[in-house]
Amino acid sequence: MKIGIDLDDVMAICSVPYLRRFAQEFNVELPDESQIGWHLLSQKESGTGYDAVVPGLEHVTPEQRDQFRIRLYDSTFFAELEVYKDCPAVLERLVAAGHELYFITARAERRRYITETWLREKGIFDHAKAVHPRGRYDPAGSAEYKVRLAKELELDAFCEDDVVISQRLAQSGVRVFLFDQPWNREVKGDRITRVAGWTDLTQHLELS
Repeated sequence: MKIGIDLDDVMAICSVPYLRRFAQEFNVELPDESQIGWHLLSQKESGTGYDAVVPGLEHVTPEQRDQFRIRLYDSTFFAELEVYKDCPAVLERLVAAGHELYFITARAERRRYITETWLREKGIFDHAKAVHPRGRYDPAGSAEYKVRLAKELELDAFCEDDVVISQRLAQSGVRVFLFDQPWNREVKGDRITRVAGWTDLTQHLELS
């Protein structure tokens, strides 16, 4: 199979360190770590104040959020992320089994060097046939960008965590292995298979 693999929160543990820094910066109270995720930065229900979800979040303006994100992403943040425990070993097994892997991230092209350096340091760079984007990043949206690449590369499957992206990929005919996260628990659909992590993925791909 040709398999596309997302980076943040699929290979790299991203949301937890990001939100820890966010909480420290703005004095926001986070829930139990097992429930930390991107969903905390948005309202869960119409008419529910941010403070009812995450105490203190109502005091953080959209402009402050944007400034924080840009400042953090332009720092050494991506270089300091940890890789999911079983990820390197499973990637090696996938390649040994004959699968072609493509690392596809919606990170901006200007972050390519820090991204590829991280992949090399974690010992997983060489498992991929290619790392995208290579000057083809689509600013119109991550979902459109990944669907377009999936078609160009003729991918059979995609490992993803994002709600919108996983749904769009499935609608386009790509089988999605949805890596379970607090923010995507409601996602279901044809061609979407929820996996608990990298070891669980091996069961679905019948790796011995």
